[in-house]
Amino acid sequence: MLRWQQAEGKRHALDGVFPPRPEERFVALCGEEVTVAVRDVPQLGGNWFDPTCTECEAAWLARC
Repeated sequence: MLRWQQAEGKRHALDGVFPPRPEERFVALCGEEVTVAVRDVPQLGGNWFDPTCTECEAAWLARC
């Protein structure tokens, strides 16, 4: 299941059943390994103001 997750200043895409939790690392579709912070999780009071990773967006669209 493809999903979006903000981490390290960008909104990255990943393939996984569950969203990563704060302090967990994941490999985004762009190939970067990033860590989720509390501020990256809207359910924990964070905001999704960071821009979308263009490499993740291209990889997402290629899978559709």
